[in-house]
Amino acid sequence: MVKNTEVNEIKKEIREKYRRLRHGLPLETRKSADEMIAKRLFNELFYRNARFIYCYASFKDEVCTGEIIEESLRQGKKVALPRVSGERKMEFFFINSPADLKPGFMGIKEPGQQCVKAPAPLEDTLILMPGVAFDRSGTRIGYGGGYYDTYLENHSVCMKSALAYSVQIAPEILSAPTDIKADMIITEKELIVCSQDFREIR
Repeated sequence: MVKNTEVNEIKKEIREKYRRLRHGLPLETRKSADEMIAKRLFNELFYRNARFIYCYASFKDEVCTGEIIEESLRQGKKVALPRVSGERKMEFFFINSPADLKPGFMGIKEPGQQCVKAPAPLEDTLILMPGVAFDRSGTRIGYGGGYYDTYLENHSVCMKSALAYSVQIAPEILSAPTDIKADMIITEKELIVCSQDFREIR
Protein backbone atom coordinates (compact mmCIF):
# COMPACT_ATOMS: atom_id res chain seq x y z
CA MET A 1 0.00 0.00 0.00
CA VAL A 2 1.36 3.39 -1.00
CA LYS A 3 1.63 5.89 1.86
CA ASN A 4 0.26 9.43 1.60
CA THR A 5 3.80 10.84 1.78
CA GLU A 6 4.78 8.71 -1.20
CA VAL A 7 1.65 9.75 -3.10
CA ASN A 8 2.48 13.41 -2.45
CA GLU A 9 6.06 12.96 -3.68
CA ILE A 10 4.87 11.19 -6.83
CA LYS A 11 2.30 13.94 -7.40
CA LYS A 12 5.02 16.56 -7.05
CA GLU A 13 7.09 14.89 -9.76
CA ILE A 14 4.07 14.56 -12.07
CA ARG A 15 3.10 18.17 -11.41
CA GLU A 16 6.57 19.42 -12.39
CA LYS A 17 6.67 17.22 -15.51
CA TYR A 18 3.30 18.27 -16.86
CA ARG A 19 3.75 21.93 -16.02
CA ARG A 20 6.85 21.84 -18.22
CA LEU A 21 4.92 20.10 -21.00
CA ARG A 22 2.12 22.65 -20.86
CA HIS A 23 4.49 25.58 -20.65
CA GLY A 24 6.37 24.23 -23.68
CA LEU A 25 3.35 24.53 -25.96
CA PRO A 26 3.80 27.36 -28.50
CA LEU A 27 1.45 30.30 -27.99
CA GLU A 28 -0.30 29.75 -31.33
CA THR A 29 -0.84 26.07 -30.48
CA ARG A 30 -2.41 27.02 -27.15
CA LYS A 31 -4.65 29.65 -28.74
CA SER A 32 -5.90 27.20 -31.36
CA ALA A 33 -6.47 24.54 -28.69
CA ASP A 34 -8.35 27.06 -26.50
CA GLU A 35 -10.76 27.74 -29.35
CA MET A 36 -11.34 24.03 -30.00
CA ILE A 37 -11.88 23.28 -26.29
CA ALA A 38 -14.43 26.09 -25.99
CA LYS A 39 -16.23 24.97 -29.16
CA ARG A 40 -16.33 21.36 -27.95
CA LEU A 41 -17.74 22.49 -24.59
CA PHE A 42 -20.45 24.67 -26.18
CA ASN A 43 -21.60 21.76 -28.33
CA GLU A 44 -22.09 19.37 -25.41
CA LEU A 45 -25.60 18.80 -24.08
CA PHE A 46 -24.42 18.90 -20.46
CA TYR A 47 -23.19 22.46 -21.03
CA ARG A 48 -26.33 23.57 -22.83
CA ASN A 49 -28.51 22.16 -20.03
CA ALA A 50 -26.50 23.76 -17.21
CA ARG A 51 -28.10 26.85 -15.68
CA PHE A 52 -25.06 27.70 -13.58
CA ILE A 53 -21.44 27.74 -14.75
CA TYR A 54 -18.86 27.81 -11.96
CA CYS A 55 -15.68 28.60 -13.85
CA TYR A 56 -12.10 29.60 -13.07
CA ALA A 57 -10.19 32.64 -14.25
CA SER A 58 -7.36 31.24 -16.36
CA PHE A 59 -3.86 32.17 -15.24
CA LYS A 60 -0.61 32.09 -17.20
CA ASP A 61 -0.61 29.04 -19.51
CA GLU A 62 -3.81 27.34 -18.30
CA VAL A 63 -6.57 26.60 -20.80
CA CYS A 64 -8.04 30.05 -21.40
CA THR A 65 -11.56 30.57 -20.04
CA GLY A 66 -12.18 34.10 -21.32
CA GLU A 67 -14.38 33.06 -24.25
CA ILE A 68 -16.22 30.50 -22.11
CA ILE A 69 -17.08 33.11 -19.48
CA GLU A 70 -18.24 35.68 -22.04
CA GLU A 71 -20.30 33.22 -24.09
CA SER A 72 -21.95 31.78 -20.97
CA LEU A 73 -22.96 35.29 -19.89
CA ARG A 74 -24.28 36.02 -23.40
CA GLN A 75 -26.42 32.89 -23.21
CA GLY A 76 -27.97 34.09 -19.97
CA LYS A 77 -26.33 31.48 -17.75
CA LYS A 78 -25.42 32.44 -14.19
CA VAL A 79 -21.62 32.56 -14.07
CA ALA A 80 -19.61 32.37 -10.86
CA LEU A 81 -15.87 32.35 -10.18
CA PRO A 82 -13.91 31.50 -7.03
CA ARG A 83 -12.47 33.82 -4.44
CA VAL A 84 -9.94 32.47 -1.94
CA SER A 85 -11.10 33.04 1.64
CA GLY A 86 -8.42 31.22 3.63
CA GLU A 87 -6.11 28.22 3.67
CA ARG A 88 -7.63 25.55 1.41
CA LYS A 89 -10.84 27.59 1.35
CA MET A 90 -12.61 29.31 -1.51
CA GLU A 91 -16.15 30.39 -2.34
CA PHE A 92 -17.82 31.17 -5.66
CA PHE A 93 -19.35 34.57 -6.47
CA PHE A 94 -21.53 35.59 -9.39
CA ILE A 95 -20.25 38.06 -11.97
CA ASN A 96 -22.22 40.12 -14.49
CA SER A 97 -19.25 40.72 -16.78
CA PRO A 98 -15.49 40.07 -16.91
CA ALA A 99 -15.06 43.64 -15.64
CA ASP A 100 -16.18 42.37 -12.21
CA LEU A 101 -12.92 40.40 -11.90
CA LYS A 102 -10.00 41.95 -10.01
CA PRO A 103 -6.49 40.64 -9.23
CA GLY A 104 -6.65 38.52 -6.07
CA PHE A 105 -4.83 35.59 -4.48
CA MET A 106 -1.48 34.96 -6.20
CA GLY A 107 -2.44 37.55 -8.81
CA ILE A 108 -5.28 35.39 -10.13
CA LYS A 109 -8.42 37.33 -11.02
CA GLU A 110 -11.29 36.97 -8.56
CA PRO A 111 -14.81 38.44 -8.29
CA GLY A 112 -14.78 41.88 -6.66
CA GLN A 113 -16.25 42.63 -3.25
CA GLN A 114 -19.50 43.84 -4.82
CA CYS A 115 -20.26 40.40 -6.25
CA VAL A 116 -22.96 38.20 -4.70
CA LYS A 117 -22.03 34.84 -3.20
CA ALA A 118 -23.21 31.87 -5.25
CA PRO A 119 -25.14 29.02 -3.61
CA ALA A 120 -23.89 25.46 -3.19
CA PRO A 121 -23.72 23.81 -6.64
CA LEU A 122 -26.53 21.38 -7.49
CA GLU A 123 -27.42 19.11 -10.43
CA ASP A 124 -27.89 22.05 -12.80
CA THR A 125 -24.43 23.42 -12.03
CA LEU A 126 -21.38 22.72 -14.18
CA ILE A 127 -18.04 23.29 -12.47
CA LEU A 128 -15.08 23.82 -14.80
CA MET A 129 -11.85 22.89 -13.03
CA PRO A 130 -8.26 23.81 -13.80
CA GLY A 131 -5.36 21.48 -13.17
CA VAL A 132 -1.85 20.50 -14.17
CA ALA A 133 -2.35 16.82 -15.05
CA PHE A 134 -5.21 14.34 -15.37
CA ASP A 135 -5.68 10.69 -16.16
CA ARG A 136 -8.60 9.07 -17.95
CA SER A 137 -10.28 8.03 -14.72
CA GLY A 138 -10.64 11.71 -13.81
CA THR A 139 -7.88 11.84 -11.22
CA ARG A 140 -6.58 15.40 -11.10
CA ILE A 141 -3.34 16.99 -9.97
CA GLY A 142 -3.77 20.66 -9.20
CA TYR A 143 -1.28 23.08 -7.75
CA GLY A 144 -1.11 21.56 -4.28
CA GLY A 145 -3.36 24.03 -2.48
CA GLY A 146 -6.31 21.68 -2.13
CA TYR A 147 -8.89 24.40 -2.81
CA TYR A 148 -11.06 22.47 -5.26
CA ASP A 149 -10.83 19.20 -3.30
CA THR A 150 -11.93 20.98 -0.12
CA TYR A 151 -14.75 22.87 -1.81
CA LEU A 152 -16.11 19.89 -3.71
CA GLU A 153 -15.95 17.31 -0.92
CA ASN A 154 -19.36 18.53 0.29
CA HIS A 155 -20.76 19.40 -3.14
CA SER A 156 -20.69 16.11 -5.03
CA VAL A 157 -24.00 16.30 -6.93
CA CYS A 158 -22.86 18.90 -9.49
CA MET A 159 -21.23 18.10 -12.82
CA LYS A 160 -17.44 18.42 -12.72
CA SER A 161 -15.49 18.95 -15.92
CA ALA A 162 -11.79 19.61 -16.29
CA LEU A 163 -10.36 21.67 -19.14
CA ALA A 164 -6.94 20.54 -20.35
CA TYR A 165 -4.62 20.40 -23.32
CA SER A 166 -4.03 16.89 -24.63
CA VAL A 167 -0.41 16.97 -23.40
CA GLN A 168 -1.75 17.16 -19.83
CA ILE A 169 -3.33 13.69 -19.98
CA ALA A 170 -1.17 11.24 -18.04
CA PRO A 171 -1.28 7.41 -18.31
CA GLU A 172 -2.24 6.93 -14.65
CA ILE A 173 -2.14 9.06 -11.50
CA LEU A 174 -2.19 7.70 -7.96
CA SER A 175 -5.04 9.24 -5.98
CA ALA A 176 -5.67 9.84 -2.30
CA PRO A 177 -9.10 9.32 -0.66
CA THR A 178 -9.55 13.11 -0.44
CA ASP A 179 -8.98 13.68 -4.17
CA ILE A 180 -12.07 14.78 -6.09
CA LYS A 181 -12.26 13.31 -9.58
CA ALA A 182 -13.57 14.98 -12.72
CA ASP A 183 -16.65 13.46 -14.37
CA MET A 184 -15.28 14.41 -17.77
CA ILE A 185 -12.23 16.10 -19.31
CA ILE A 186 -12.39 18.29 -22.38
CA THR A 187 -9.27 18.65 -24.52
CA GLU A 188 -8.78 20.05 -28.00
CA LYS A 189 -8.89 16.47 -29.32
CA GLU A 190 -11.66 14.72 -27.39
CA LEU A 191 -14.20 14.51 -24.60
CA ILE A 192 -12.96 11.97 -22.04
CA VAL A 193 -15.79 10.44 -20.03
CA CYS A 194 -14.44 9.51 -16.59
CA SER A 195 -17.59 8.72 -14.64
CA GLN A 196 -20.28 6.21 -15.57
CA ASP A 197 -22.80 8.42 -13.77
CA PHE A 198 -21.98 11.14 -16.25
CA ARG A 199 -23.71 9.20 -19.03
CA GLU A 200 -27.03 9.80 -17.29
CA ILE A 201 -26.72 13.58 -17.62
CA ARG A 202 -25.76 13.77 -21.29
